[in-house]
Amino acid sequence: MRGSKLRNIIKKITSSGNRVKLITFIGLLAMLLIFLSEVIPKSSTGKAAAESEQSRDMSGDYVSGMEERLGKLLSEIKGVGRAEIILSVEGSEEYVYAEELETEANTKDNTQAESYKNKVLVVERSGGDEALVKKVLSPKFNGALVVCEGGYDQAVRERVIKAVSAALDLPTSKICVEIRLN
Repeated sequence: MRGSKLRNIIKKITSSGNRVKLITFIGLLAMLLIFLSEVIPKSSTGKAAAESEQSRDMSGDYVSGMEERLGKLLSEIKGVGRAEIILSVEGSEEYVYAEELETEANTKDNTQAESYKNKVLVVERSGGDEALVKKVLSPKFNGALVVCEGGYDQAVRERVIKAVSAALDLPTSKICVEIRLN
């Protein structure tokens, strides 16, 4: 009974007079789906771009703060005088999220299989869910340029290079000290 009703409905829709309407409807539906597929990913991509820009700003703040702190510290070393520092960095701040490992063992036909699944731990904060951050990795320093008033003195240069090397865990070959013009 049901099958014959369904067949009758399909025959009515596919009859010659309704074919044009059906094809027009399917075409409009396809255009709507294409439009939605373009709009939806852009909004999620926009969100990812905003998060990436925020991450760059945060790492830029980190680097600027480090340059300022190190410049002040170097100025306190005997003979250095006023100092400014520019740091070269690789990457940006990265977050490592806490994960939970789930294992599942299956035995079938005398064979044993194990499956593993990593799940990011989520906590509820301020009305929404957020991933639990395990640690934050700072950007890696590649090099440093120090411009200071005492840069003409070899002993001062060596003290500055040792201080920057120790503070940033940089090899001395990646630190440049130059003379500051008054």
